[in-house]
Amino acid sequence: MKKLFRAKYSTFGGVCQGLSNYFNIDESIIRIIFIVLIFTPFPIIMTYLLMWIIIPKEGDDNEEFYNNNNTKNY
Repeated sequence: MKKLFRAKYSTFGGVCQGLSNYFNIDESIIRIIFIVLIFTPFPIIMTYLLMWIIIPKEGDDNEEFYNNNNTKNY
């Protein structure tokens, strides 16, 4: 199962690069979509900031958390 992570080394937060890796499309397309959506009434800036906070960073201890959570039997 594919997991969504923010990119460790990125331009600004790693959200666009993380989304492009997850959906397997070019990062430029994701950035263009975000830039276009800034000029719409949809609050894309707040969405980007929330994604920056919620999506775990690649290579952090979160990967270990995800792997341990999937192997436990309750």
